Amino acid sequence: MKMNTKKLTAIFLSALLLAALAASQTATQKKKTGAAPAAPAVPSDNLPSRIQIEAAMTRNFGYDPAVTWQIYEVREAPIPGMADVLLSMNKQAPVHLYISADGQNAIVGELIPFGPNPFAPARQKLKAADGPARGPQAPVISMIEFSDLECPHCKAAQPILEKLAADFPQVRYVFQQFPLPANIHPWAMKAAEYSDCAARMNPDAFWKYIDSIFENQGSIALATADDKLKELATGAGLDAQKLAACAATPETAARVNKSMDLGKSVDVNSTPTVFINGRRVVGPANIPYDQLKALVQFEIDHAGK
Repeated sequence: MKMNTKKLTAIFLSALLLAALAASQTATQKKKTGAAPAAPAVPSDNLPSRIQIEAAMTRNFGYDPAVTWQIYEVREAPIPGMADVLLSMNKQAPVHLYISADGQNAIVGELIPFGPNPFAPARQKLKAADGPARGPQAPVISMIEFSDLECPHCKAAQPILEKLAADFPQVRYVFQQFPLPANIHPWAMKAAEYSDCAARMNPDAFWKYIDSIFENQGSIALATADDKLKELATGAGLDAQKLAACAATPETAARVNKSMDLGKSVDVNSTPTVFINGRRVVGPANIPYDQLKALVQFEIDHAGK
């Protein structure tokens, strides 16, 4: 079977990137200590620096102006002894690079929860989810979505998630704001602020409002976002001027940032990301609906586990 050019390029870039990062970190650690560290965890001063990562990227990919990247975070990994680098290439969804303490090996991919109750830590953190919601106050389980109103994948997922919520009335569906950075989605933060205010002004109108924003994504630009978001607010039965005034307040920005911080605490780095009973589900629009229903029912059967 032939592999398309994009896949070959992605594999090629990933392989070079891993080698470059491992080599860069190894060189620095040897200079500092003369030997690979044997500590069970990666102290912050032993993490690869942004300067090291930028240098490795530039050395490997600087010849091609079409290749760009952005480093979002360098931190200790959940697995002791590894560093976690979150970065994006060519404005694609961020990926994790897990680098060993000695800098000799790196893994690209996602960690999955494990153990007899693997989703309990996420469930505990997600108790703080306070976005607009549908469903019972005391649900069997919760379905919590982190979404970006400028995101085409979120637009595709929204009717699917709303159908799931309707098919499982014992589940509480919570919408959390997670606008991606402005270099990826320029007006997403503004839309998040407007819709956050919509939820506080009229919880029922909120759902109509975000549906209309998704539907009109193609006609919204940063320069005209305020006017378009006010126009859509009027169509949803909201007071556009009050909504705009609310959206411009520091309190609203703080609420959106709080929602984003909650998402980051459960390792959300792309949208839409959904948590069903604490189980992380990425890209629900790409999953057959019968399979999603089976997953929700399975989590209902394992509520709290």
